[in-house]
Amino acid sequence: MPDRFERMNVTGMTCGSCVAKIEQALEEPSGVEHVHVDLQQGTVMVSGGAALSRQDLESAIRSAGFDVDGSLLAMDIDAKVQASSFTPLLVAVSLIGMGSLASGGADGFMAKFMGGFFLVFGGLKLLDLRGFASAYAKYDLLAARLPAYGWMYPFVEVSLGLTYLATPEWTGLHALTLVLMIFSALGVIRALRRGEQLTCACMGTAFNLPMTTVTIVEDLGMAAMAGAMLVQFSM
Repeated sequence: MPDRFERMNVTGMTCGSCVAKIEQALEEPSGVEHVHVDLQQGTVMVSGGAALSRQDLESAIRSAGFDVDGSLLAMDIDAKVQASSFTPLLVAVSLIGMGSLASGGADGFMAKFMGGFFLVFGGLKLLDLRGFASAYAKYDLLAARLPAYGWMYPFVEVSLGLTYLATPEWTGLHALTLVLMIFSALGVIRALRRGEQLTCACMGTAFNLPMTTVTIVEDLGMAAMAGAMLVQFSM
């Protein structure tokens, strides 16, 4: 499990070649285990061992011909990128919702929505399983202590998605989802209460989403739907 996680704002990136140069430069500093460069947001996220040094990372990036903007506080950065950062999340949720309605109206909407949600979001996590596990371990209560859980979690979500579409009447499914989503929310709440500036891994590493109360709303919203269906199919 990575001991350190650094997020930096890099100026001068304009294309895929820039991304490749930065990734190559960050192979040199000791302690580096995983690098994710977001060209659109202009950020670089690095996770690694205790030997990971932000100073070494910044030096490596500058040696590659780019600069690290350390003049802005993390809160200021989040305030500026929050709207654009959450666009992929809003688009994904909206499309899943519209698809669920189009496939049968309000009848069975929650089950279809949750099926689509878990399939899409679980699939995005699978695109970079190592990167997801690294980011998830920074705030999830179980993944922080059991790294294997972070590697397994995307498969759990995909399985939940398929099961919601196949057997939405199974009460055990809703009970499991309810517990899973509440437990996930607890880790996010703890991280936010500590004031930690982390990247939300809800859409994997494909998008640079800052962890905010939106993440809590997402988890508790899914928990609420699972709870509602648990009551519905238990009666």
